[in-house]
Amino acid sequence: MPPPHEPLHFIPKSQEKHILSLPIQHILAAPHHQEAGTNHWCFYLATSPTTSIQLDCLPSYSVPSTVLANGSKANIVISKLDRLVSADVEATFALDVASDRTLFVRDVIDLLVENGRHRYEFDERGMGYRFWVTEQVELFLRCGVVDDAEQVEAVKAAVGTLWPEKVPLELDPGAY
Repeated sequence: MPPPHEPLHFIPKSQEKHILSLPIQHILAAPHHQEAGTNHWCFYLATSPTTSIQLDCLPSYSVPSTVLANGSKANIVISKLDRLVSADVEATFALDVASDRTLFVRDVIDLLVENGRHRYEFDERGMGYRFWVTEQVELFLRCGVVDDAEQVEAVKAAVGTLWPEKVPLELDPGAY
């Protein structure tokens, strides 16, 4: 019997404790250059004006889905970056941290795990990034990580758009 799927991956692994202890100034949601007719989306947890932790939900392609036919379980990759966003980002959409709290990377990761969001599964094509991002911004608002509903709606509208063309694009849903 294979070992259970461990979906959280820190890069570099040796800095996991340090990464989790970093305060978040704001959260950016961002589409990357198109591949296969869609944009890959992820979060950047800004830890300074010039650095971030990339929070990226990716299909494993090797751990079979238990919910979606021929799909795969997700890996949540948490990477320390020496820049604010990756070079292939098409745009960024800011989510301000709720003004009444200090937010750490650990708080975001704990929230995802407590709500089962690390158990995401992608379809057989490995699609579903945008659906996952949409679900997390709603969770962030509902749990008080962010408190600006207009920013959340702006992110959701942007996620439903193909970049850089800025045309509507239906979400490819995954599952939990």
